[in-house]
Amino acid sequence: MPELNRFSALDWSVVAGVLALTTLVGSLLGKHTTLREFYLGGRKLPWWIVSFSIVATEISAVTLVAVPWVVFRPGGDFTALQLLAIGSILARFVIAWKLVPIYFAREVYSPYDILGERLGEGARRMASALFVAGNLLGQAARVYLVALVLEVVLNQDLAALSERTGVPSLALAVGIVVAFAALWTSIGGVAAVAWTDFILVLVVLASVTAMLVVIAGGLDLGVERIWRVGVDSHRFRFFDFDTSPARAYTFWAAALASSFGNIGAYGVDQKVAQRLLCCRDAHDARKAIIASSLAMVITLLVSIVGVALAAWYEQHAMSDAGAALIASADDRIVPVFVLEAMPEGLRGLVIAGILAAALTTMTAALSSLSQTTLSALWMPVARKLRAQRGIVIESAAEERGALRASRILIVAFAVILGVLAVSLQPVAVRYGSVLDLALSLPGYTQGALLAGILLAVTRAPIDGSGYVWSAPLSAFWVFCCAWHGPRTEFLLPPIAFACLAAWLFLRAWPDLRAGASLGRVAFQTFVLGVTLVLCGWVGYHGEFWWQPIASDAGRWSSLAFPWYVPAGCLFAFVLGHLLARTTPRLEPTLSRT
Repeated sequence: MPELNRFSALDWSVVAGVLALTTLVGSLLGKHTTLREFYLGGRKLPWWIVSFSIVATEISAVTLVAVPWVVFRPGGDFTALQLLAIGSILARFVIAWKLVPIYFAREVYSPYDILGERLGEGARRMASALFVAGNLLGQAARVYLVALVLEVVLNQDLAALSERTGVPSLALAVGIVVAFAALWTSIGGVAAVAWTDFILVLVVLASVTAMLVVIAGGLDLGVERIWRVGVDSHRFRFFDFDTSPARAYTFWAAALASSFGNIGAYGVDQKVAQRLLCCRDAHDARKAIIASSLAMVITLLVSIVGVALAAWYEQHAMSDAGAALIASADDRIVPVFVLEAMPEGLRGLVIAGILAAALTTMTAALSSLSQTTLSALWMPVARKLRAQRGIVIESAAEERGALRASRILIVAFAVILGVLAVSLQPVAVRYGSVLDLALSLPGYTQGALLAGILLAVTRAPIDGSGYVWSAPLSAFWVFCCAWHGPRTEFLLPPIAFACLAAWLFLRAWPDLRAGASLGRVAFQTFVLGVTLVLCGWVGYHGEFWWQPIASDAGRWSSLAFPWYVPAGCLFAFVLGHLLARTTPRLEPTLSRT
């Protein structure tokens, strides 16, 4: 029975070469003197580079490692591709023709700048905070997965280092990933990240192609055998027309929930929106987001790898060491295969591709997290403190200070990501795969973010005071839909009580003292109370509009993750209207767009 191979000097040379090349590109393009250059690339990046960067942001290590497992596992198939082939492509067209013109009507650094101009700084800070929270959760899942890969590749080395230092091997693997991501992001800014993304996408394509060629070459009948296994095992099944909202990979989840949710993922999430804002104009940004649909090609190839692996392990025995690693974390099938069967050199290429996919997504996340925090918190606080002390500095000096703060924030968020990734192990058990985990976590806040943009760009005559309350309650609502049951019921009363107390002391009482009508304050307090009761009911009983799960007749099935964003958006949008204070005049530019 074959055993796992260790990385050779040639393998390490390939990985080192890819990392060195991308670091060199980042260094050469990393000479920035203004925030506009650091975060917007001077708004002069070619649209096709921006498109490649969007593809790289979307194609993470989760795609290369978790998607093959979802297809390879017993009962696996292509139904997960519905979310991309239907949902994400429809969303891209909506973003291109509806959101892009709004973003380019003025120079902004993020969609949350528009939200702040229309709904106020409180709404902008709330949206920024939710973006930071959601992205930290989503990226932590991706770091966690690539750390599992490194645990396989560097199994003996990490075990020895762990024994000497007392640091768990998973934590050591996480540290390696976040260190490289922080280095690349801090030295180059968004322009360098975009150009290195282009290189890393090519590496990803080469690694996927290498796996398919090696598998086909090692099978009797080659490609024909892969096809037969896929057909006989129904792994090529694409459509699933089940209507249950508890099922994630269905046609309805793709056409309705995913298309709506991906407007938030690609148009409101700062990781992708920041890329679009680097284009020269709205026309280029529109081409970039539409062309990025080619990410579907890479995901399709990766899904075929899952079928190919099923064919491979029908004809080849898995090593005892590989079986033990998969038993502890089944998403490790790809790195186990790489070490068991890939030739020397190509092993390094595939692992470099996985690292490349992980790092491209992380650099995008770190850049957007630092920019959002800098704009919404760091710079306003710094200016307020200087004003209180009577300190006046030149704009150039402020720019230099902001750039230094940006790099500090990048490192800080990298550390936070690492800590969260190590802590995700018990959470991952709840989800069927790391793919589900990574796709679901950002959904807790993306609905609220999308609702904020909708409130800002529609003609509804309201301010952002309601959104400040509806946005975090939206995340709480999604949590209740997803995690209801005895493990979380004890959290519901204290959260509801704290929210009601905060409303009374921070909103209702100050409004009454400021002269607001008792009727309006009482009505809004009643609305908030009903909302908290509804959240508590769902958190305790589960969703009440479909059948209870068979294993527990007293409990109800959870809402599947593609529906998180629509559910959260509708909740935050309606409640944002009901809890709003005033009706300001619409901002002229937004009215024209």
